[in-house]
Amino acid sequence: MSAEREQQPRTAPVLPRQRRASGNTLTVTGRTLRFLGYALATGCGSLLLKHFVIAPGPPVGHIPWVLRLLIMLGILEGGWLVFRASRRVVVRGRRHRVRVLTGFEELRGERYILYLRPFALDIRMSLPLPEAPGWWMRSPYELPGLTMEDFLVRQFTRHGRVVAVGEPGEELPLLGAQRGYLPLEGWERTVSELIQGAHSVLMSVAPGPGTVWEFTEALRTMPPERLVLMVCCGPEEYDAFRSAVVEKYAVRKSEEPGSTWAPLPRLPDCPARPPASKREWQSPLRAFVTFDQQWQPSLHWFVVTVPRIRHVWTMRRLVRERIDALVGA
Repeated sequence: MSAEREQQPRTAPVLPRQRRASGNTLTVTGRTLRFLGYALATGCGSLLLKHFVIAPGPPVGHIPWVLRLLIMLGILEGGWLVFRASRRVVVRGRRHRVRVLTGFEELRGERYILYLRPFALDIRMSLPLPEAPGWWMRSPYELPGLTMEDFLVRQFTRHGRVVAVGEPGEELPLLGAQRGYLPLEGWERTVSELIQGAHSVLMSVAPGPGTVWEFTEALRTMPPERLVLMVCCGPEEYDAFRSAVVEKYAVRKSEEPGSTWAPLPRLPDCPARPPASKREWQSPLRAFVTFDQQWQPSLHWFVVTVPRIRHVWTMRRLVRERIDALVGA
């Protein structure tokens, strides 16, 4: 994994400073705030519906109905603000508590999925999940992940343990793929071994030097059917990645003539997506790219169109159906 941060070289990785007690406290506090916020919001929503729509009643004491309405709306909005703010507290707590790989050697003999990406993408994938369309059918429990990476990784775990290399020097591991850490020098050998031993490799494309090296290493060492590219960036970044791959492939092939190199695939264009419908989930994940046995690529748009009538499991089922078709059993 690339070391985009400028730091002094180290011979051993620096692990995050996790404190389990702090994590437990933050998690309990966040979940309590989440429950209180949801209770306030739904309780006031029910009262608004009852007193002002179903059975409008006379003023309570000396409080006019306009003031009652404003008070209820204020509490309703306050409840939703508390509910949303509680997410940050829970995320912080869980980051203290998630297990970190003490060494990638423990993966030997185990079925795992390797998640590769430029470290700059971590910020984007650690944001809250975009809400599902259709506010009148929306539930806070239909998208169980706390972040975009957390949610997507949950859908892949049916196919194996999802692991990743954590960014050197990060304060706490992010939610999603289970992190392990490598020194700033000599990381290429370990990542190459991880690529070769993985059941599948998920790679988020972007023009970072580490990610470009990892793609060329996949061409050199792994069967093409096990590589899945995830496009979570715009067309400009995607095109920059394609150009950087062509240059890196030529350099490495000339410097390592004894290696067996697969032919460089011409990655498909990433045209602008058609206008989204009102029932389409606006995910940061735009598309997948898969390869056949001859390294011929195919682009698959990641489009989740939510039916008008759904239940709490519908979103997860729709996402898993698309992922299962790409990763396989």
